[in-house]
Amino acid sequence: MKVGSARFDMTPSGEFHLGGYRAESRLAPAAEVHDHIFGNALLFEQDGERAFLLSLDLVEVELSMAEEVKTLLAGQFGIDRDLVLIAATHDHSSIAEYHRAWWTRCFDPAYYDQLIGWIVDSYVTCLAELQDVTARYGRETVLGYYGNRNHPGEPADNEVIVVEFVDADSTPVAGIVNWAVHSTVLPADNDQLTGDLAGAVAAKLAEPFGFHPLVLNGAGGDSSNRHQRQGQDFAELERVSSGLAERIASIRLDRSVELGPIRCQTLFHTVHNDDFHLDALGWVVDLGELRLFVFPGELGSAFGPQLKQTHPELALVAGYTNGYYAYWMPASEYGLSFETTTSRVPKGEPERLVAKFIQTASRLDE
Repeated sequence: MKVGSARFDMTPSGEFHLGGYRAESRLAPAAEVHDHIFGNALLFEQDGERAFLLSLDLVEVELSMAEEVKTLLAGQFGIDRDLVLIAATHDHSSIAEYHRAWWTRCFDPAYYDQLIGWIVDSYVTCLAELQDVTARYGRETVLGYYGNRNHPGEPADNEVIVVEFVDADSTPVAGIVNWAVHSTVLPADNDQLTGDLAGAVAAKLAEPFGFHPLVLNGAGGDSSNRHQRQGQDFAELERVSSGLAERIASIRLDRSVELGPIRCQTLFHTVHNDDFHLDALGWVVDLGELRLFVFPGELGSAFGPQLKQTHPELALVAGYTNGYYAYWMPASEYGLSFETTTSRVPKGEPERLVAKFIQTASRLDE
């Protein structure tokens, strides 16, 4: 398989607002840029088929934006729309101006168009960088920095998976860090732009890895560092990101995963409850033995291991991808937390969705 990578700076210039939190403090423009925000892209090519994976330092990706990117890339480069995957790191201290429907109503068409242009340019860069690679990976449960935010002292899906792509000289050229946690060390009254936890960890991993990894957030709907924090300022962000980066960099990448034919199965799941109707989409993408479970929402952490364990080789969960359907939590959590009391998804529906994901994936195993 060939893989190409790209990274671009999407930091705004001029006046802008922060998104992420629904707090009155976010009605005022941001004070300054603390650190830059980025997009990280990977393009996979095998036997004339391509899959494009992009992770953005944003709180979420609107369905309309994902659809526009798919249309542009399919039209210009011939890639299958179902194989364009646009993810967010779920950064609550990033820019709001890209979002057409954000509650502060600060959408900026000029910034939006610039962002779309950067995304298309990153695809072109990936094309130019395509090279033959093999893949190795490691996985480890990392505790002490985040966990289940609704059950203090209990873990969420604390497994971190690192996938590394290496060239013919065994030199690492690109990779993925798959974890499941809210990127929310900084609070709602923070007024500075930052990549927060995902951005800081990715930056700190660049030196030991030899590349900036693409951070792919998984089933992190009820996972954060709420109960592990020693503060909510930039000093705490430095402490947590440094500790996590050190742990992640030490994960032994001692297993191989065979990259091969690119295949995809889509699923369609309708939710209807009183005046609420949602036609939810999902994707299962195989890159040889590497499988991606792709969903445009926040799955409860209990679903992460359940999905990953169904695949005998290596499976990653890509939440917050190609849209945003809010929280999908286990039935046992209903009525106990913000994620379920504010969700319009009926109790038990997330389990039906996950079962459909597993059934859909089984078609790729036939």
